[in-house]
Amino acid sequence: MTDSAHILVLGGGLAGLSFAIALATEVAGVEITVLEAHPFRSGTPNPLDTRASALNLHSVEQLHRWGVWPALVDFAGSIEEIHVSHRGHFGSTLMTASDLGTPALGYVVENHDLGRALLARAEALGIQIRAPLRCSNLLVDGAGPGVETEDDEELRADLVLLAAGVMPDWFQELGIQVNERPSNNHAMVFNASFSGEQGRRAFERFTAHGPLAVLPLPSGNRSEQRYNVVWSMSEAQLSAVSQLNEAAFINEFQGAFGWRLGRVRAVGKRSQWPLGRLATTEQFRSGYLLVGNAAHTLHPVAGQGLNLTMREADMLAGSLADAISNGEPIGELDSLATYLKQAADEQFLVTRSTDALSTLFDRRGPLLDAPRNVSLALLDLLPGARAQVARLGTGHRDARH
Repeated sequence: MTDSAHILVLGGGLAGLSFAIALATEVAGVEITVLEAHPFRSGTPNPLDTRASALNLHSVEQLHRWGVWPALVDFAGSIEEIHVSHRGHFGSTLMTASDLGTPALGYVVENHDLGRALLARAEALGIQIRAPLRCSNLLVDGAGPGVETEDDEELRADLVLLAAGVMPDWFQELGIQVNERPSNNHAMVFNASFSGEQGRRAFERFTAHGPLAVLPLPSGNRSEQRYNVVWSMSEAQLSAVSQLNEAAFINEFQGAFGWRLGRVRAVGKRSQWPLGRLATTEQFRSGYLLVGNAAHTLHPVAGQGLNLTMREADMLAGSLADAISNGEPIGELDSLATYLKQAADEQFLVTRSTDALSTLFDRRGPLLDAPRNVSLALLDLLPGARAQVARLGTGHRDARH
């Protein structure tokens, strides 16, 4: 193998940049190029019109190690408590960071801040960023993995990471199939503001429509609280709610969430997407490795999608570091076997737990409401069990951590 292996990362979003930074940080003797179809945005977005990501403690530790967290700490909303309840029913529980002896259970960062910090760190590490640059085809001619751009430029590498989400045409070129598990439920995502000083409590509410997650965002205004909201609901309910004007929608949201944060002052742009789960039959073929949402999608109920991706980035970095130290080609199946096994195990664990939560949260009716409410009440009475549940959410696999 040459002294410098080359990796192409197709997709400069949160997943692609995370993998690029993990590899640049942990793997010596590798050249990394990130290709992104769209220009990176600059400027300050409307604070009510931005998406956000929930980062568990394990992901925050990774960002520390990658040298990213110092640029993010002032833009992160800390989650010190999580209140879980069923709207209009008995039974609730409160999980706290003090149960674990940690300063927080996790953090919420707006995606534009996270993306900006990842991009700056990638550039500081010497990762080549080419944007905007659109790729028209994968090169599957037997001469090694690579891409052809819309300008007819051919770019080759030892390994190509597909990190731009589900790309059916590209997957078909590689002979990889996508298995889809459709769902009747959708997620509506928006930011909301409330009066008062910013709190650090997150909320998970069972509502008549579906589960409602309300996550604290950082706020520079001492008289305003900002929260990111993920509201799951059926397709019929989504259609009805989407037609409401802002005032009527605020009333609907207020009725579903309640008054624990006071009156809703405003809501931002509402985005939505179906909650069907996707998974590919394979994640590696002929020098191409699928990562992030290209390989799997998760229900947002537990906020584990990006956390899973970041964990996988570390796994891949470890496998490739070993391959390079042993003089093995990084684009071969033998060099990636350990990573593929670790990633499959992690995906199974996270997918199974996320699916269980979505089933618990999404299904409604008297036969499910009663045991769910009793479980919440019992969890609140058992500090040890409550702490164990909270610990799992931090991303630490060792219960003693």
